[in-house]
Amino acid sequence: MFEELSGGPLPNGRYPDITLAIFPHLREFLVVDTRGETADVTVLSTDAVFNDEYYRAVESEFGSMLREGGDRPFLHLMHLPGQLDDILRGVAMNFILDHLGVDFHDDDNLPEVVVFVISGPTLAIPQEQVVAGFTEMLSQRLTSGETERWSAKLGELIQLETQAFPATNEVLGETMTDESLDPYYIWQNRN
Repeated sequence: MFEELSGGPLPNGRYPDITLAIFPHLREFLVVDTRGETADVTVLSTDAVFNDEYYRAVESEFGSMLREGGDRPFLHLMHLPGQLDDILRGVAMNFILDHLGVDFHDDDNLPEVVVFVISGPTLAIPQEQVVAGFTEMLSQRLTSGETERWSAKLGELIQLETQAFPATNEVLGETMTDESLDPYYIWQNRN
């Protein structure tokens, strides 16, 4: 189940190099890095990403972009929200990749990253199904004890997210469409 929700195999039959499980109401997120022989699973704090350096980088990029209006300032201003979203996500991803030891300036060797946001309809799925899929995904890459430990941690984070933002009847009644389950692909190395 987690494999389906986290994108499953890419068109080339491989799984993403890095999967991030984001919990919008928590200060922790799960990182599954499968670039090595065994998976490296860690919990990162949002403090590792959203620090003063992050905000300075966003401010610098936004300041430069804000002044690019040229001869069509209204059109430029109308597109700013989407561009700001791109900056916020891009800078955050750069900080996460840097924390993982990835040179994000090396375009030829960028890992394939999938961000899986665990909220809304995902919280309406029985927690056991999500954890079981996660366990299956890691079973070939970790020892059984490590897989069990990280599956328990995922379950704990899902429970904390559920407590922080309980699912409403509206969320529980949403239909699970292919579109609602698509992960947000940040980068794909297209080489």
